[in-house]
Amino acid sequence: MDKFLIVGVDTVAGANLALSLAEKYHVTTWHPEDKFDVVNCDALDPTDSPRDAIENAAPDWVIYCGPESRSSWDPTTKGLINETIVENAGEWANASTKANVRFLMISSDSLFTGPWMFHDEQSLGHCQSVEAVTIRAAEEAVRLASPHALIMRTNTYGWSADPSRNGWIENLLAEVEMRRVVEQDSIRHATPILITDLTAIIERACLENLSGTFHVAGAERVSPLNFTQRLSDLFELPWLAIKKETTLTEVPQDFASGECSLQTKEIRKALCVAMPLLSEGLQRLYEQSANGYRDKLVGNRNYKTISRVA
Repeated sequence: MDKFLIVGVDTVAGANLALSLAEKYHVTTWHPEDKFDVVNCDALDPTDSPRDAIENAAPDWVIYCGPESRSSWDPTTKGLINETIVENAGEWANASTKANVRFLMISSDSLFTGPWMFHDEQSLGHCQSVEAVTIRAAEEAVRLASPHALIMRTNTYGWSADPSRNGWIENLLAEVEMRRVVEQDSIRHATPILITDLTAIIERACLENLSGTFHVAGAERVSPLNFTQRLSDLFELPWLAIKKETTLTEVPQDFASGECSLQTKEIRKALCVAMPLLSEGLQRLYEQSANGYRDKLVGNRNYKTISRVA
């Protein structure tokens, strides 16, 4: 295994996967609108069809990062989930199968809701929102097109590769820095994982030729409110919390509004790996803001540096 094709490098998952894997492997990227350049990666023509892209890249694995790979906590994700993701995921999986190339889809924890916690791969605690149903349909399209595909459900976070459009993490930090207020949901919970931590697990899974559906997540269950507080503390941004009502009269029904935490026993057993603590992931995220990682992620383009407050 020495070649990857990363589809969807406009996403946090896709861009960071490409940058990290390019340190060891030959990585080719594809983005439908323009040549979204990532350092040390070859960008394909955006007009290439899935079949042409796979033929030109000749990868061992295609890693598909569609809108469903975005964090379910990112406010922009919901608006990007529509029926086209089913067609697109199925088309890339089908082209991979015909080319005899392994296929990995990054999917979402937003398929689930409470009151159950730590959903396993067979959990019946399904969210019935249109977006969650659509993501399940996209997964099924992949399974039908590529019976040996690997599907990883997760909630991943990290730096954006597009300095012209801040990502979820950048916006959280900017909001706290500007307003000194952490106004986030305290009801919904998930098990977020830093994308570079996820990348290490993906690399192992590809080396082991895993197939099937696995949950890959952080070791800690946390709400967006607590996540933002801990993120702000790490960057030494003073903050105030707005008190929220935490008593529920009914189970949340909207997209990613409930309990999305994932149980990771199957992936830990398959690869003999431990899931990272939230504190470990956040610390690595901070280090990436200072050690040149973000410079590589955005290439020669400029971004706003967010530094610790003195």
